[in-house]
Amino acid sequence: MLEYFTLEGKENNDTDYHKQARTQSQEPVDTADDKDFTIEEIRNAVVNMENKKAPGEDRITGEIYKSTFKIFPSCITALYSGCLRRGVFPMRWRTSKLNQLQNLGKKTVKTSPNFPQ
Repeated sequence: MLEYFTLEGKENNDTDYHKQARTQSQEPVDTADDKDFTIEEIRNAVVNMENKKAPGEDRITGEIYKSTFKIFPSCITALYSGCLRRGVFPMRWRTSKLNQLQNLGKKTVKTSPNFPQ
């Protein structure tokens, strides 16, 4: 399924579906009723971030992000609005890394028959 729904960089291998998806991806994503984020909307999201939660690939914690937003609220809001308007978000914002930690000395609970313990 993944191979069917994802586009490779080679247009000469495109199926009709891929040609249509490629064309649609090049059209503007904003419409007349789209509105930019407000500083208040972004502030509400930032306030709800956990300070000590493990950072992503960028290594920025919630605490650092909150401090940055206090100094540059207009810049952060413009960044998110620009991403939304263009329909493009940095790859780092769309990836995560999961690390499974073994809990030594505790009984393991099997959560799924397909999940290795």
